[in-house]
Amino acid sequence: MRGLSGSFFICIITMGFLFACRNGNGSITNFLFSMEKESGASAKLMPSQLVKWVRDPENGLTKSKTIDNVIFSVQYKPIDYIVCEEERTELIADTLLKRKYKELEGMDYIDLKIRLEGEENEILKHNLNSSQQYQERVNYCAFKMQEDISLITGDNTLPCVLFHYERGYDASPEARFLLAFQKKPGELPNEMTLVINDKLFNKGLIKFTFNTKDILLTPKLEKL
Repeated sequence: MRGLSGSFFICIITMGFLFACRNGNGSITNFLFSMEKESGASAKLMPSQLVKWVRDPENGLTKSKTIDNVIFSVQYKPIDYIVCEEERTELIADTLLKRKYKELEGMDYIDLKIRLEGEENEILKHNLNSSQQYQERVNYCAFKMQEDISLITGDNTLPCVLFHYERGYDASPEARFLLAFQKKPGELPNEMTLVINDKLFNKGLIKFTFNTKDILLTPKLEKL
């Protein structure tokens, strides 16, 4: 694909688009993704650059909403990004990356952070009525909150199958949750929506939508 002229490459894309529409294959996302893979057009970034790119709200993988004084933030995590966060080095070997892909592929990974605007104390101690209420909040975050989180992809509503609450105690004013959802085989939907039924501060249903094209266009990791 690298040797094709620009006009011929555009012609192939146009024909593929028309073919997808004519045959009722749904979203063009799959076609664009396959073209991107075949053309090798994906950018390559060093680990620190990739982390910065993924965390930039302009690129569509990190989002936040403030409801009253509660800030909900989410970060979609491509596998390359997860590896960068775990290794924390600019030197990542190809063998390590391949091993991590085998371990992590087949899931969508998302970080959820909740904090109070302008607060520096532990979030679970906000407006407590009793010490018992504090313990109830801790138990909810650790054991029950998972049931109130789902991911909508096309016609499927996926449960949160992996869930971890990183408790910060007095050292952190935010609550952080690591989420993962099992991908459905088949065609990629145009978007996926994270749905949180907030029972911690009773803010109701909170939704964050990620466009699949933003995920597919994430730069790849430059490796050794």
